[in-house]
Amino acid sequence: MYREYWGFKDKPFENTPDPRFMYYSRQHLEAVSRLLYTILERKSAAILTGEYGSGKTLISRVVTNRLIQDEDKYDVALIVNPAISAQEMLQEIVYQLGAEIKKESSKREILHQLNERLYKNLHDDRHTVIIIDEAQAIDSKLVFEEIRLLLNFHSNEKFLLSLLLLGQPELKQKVGEIPQLEQRFSVKYHLKNLTLDETIKYIEHRCLMAGRKENIFSDSAYRAIFEFSQGSPRKMNNICDISLMVGYTKELSKIDEDTVGSVAADLEDYAQTSSES
Repeated sequence: MYREYWGFKDKPFENTPDPRFMYYSRQHLEAVSRLLYTILERKSAAILTGEYGSGKTLISRVVTNRLIQDEDKYDVALIVNPAISAQEMLQEIVYQLGAEIKKESSKREILHQLNERLYKNLHDDRHTVIIIDEAQAIDSKLVFEEIRLLLNFHSNEKFLLSLLLLGQPELKQKVGEIPQLEQRFSVKYHLKNLTLDETIKYIEHRCLMAGRKENIFSDSAYRAIFEFSQGSPRKMNNICDISLMVGYTKELSKIDEDTVGSVAADLEDYAQTSSES
């Protein structure tokens, strides 16, 4: 709706995990590096936590895309809805790794198929990677136990798979309640929200990737966006997107602090009304 007015080729602030729009702040780069290190060095498991909307899902897609580019080296299963039973989790993993799975298969049959796939990949010099996003949604210790048992798949020399768990902060507590699982994670990282300087660079980066080099937001607008979003990329996207729409309807030449403040207030009022209803 506003793309042509502001000179964009794409919408810059969609809340979709498009790797093209990945902004590598210091900590986002660190998170990606640690996850890739886990995979490239064939470590057993890594856990990445972060606040809601901090960019974990986008990071998972960046890592997945990197692996897909070397599909002859990696076999990847990406689980995006882990609020399922333990057996359904195993079925989904086996299915995504390309093995044929029947709905009525027993757990033993599923594990046999998984075992065959893992050793086939080992023979073909392909490393198996299992990525579970939104892992805080797992509400059963039985599922976490199956995840732990997955890490028992290894030869005498190396692990047959690398497991990446990504989720909101409560994931740390859930995993911490199972010491046998928590000790398996050799790589751990927590993603924090962006600073003011990073917020400015984040917004400028997304605008540039969408096709516009010139600044649209005033300095005071940047500060207002940071204040209202508290450095959360997802909240920033919402505020910036609606601000650009409002700026288009009002035929503004730049997004100022007043526009951002009005948009942020409307979003906060709506969120408060929703929580009270």
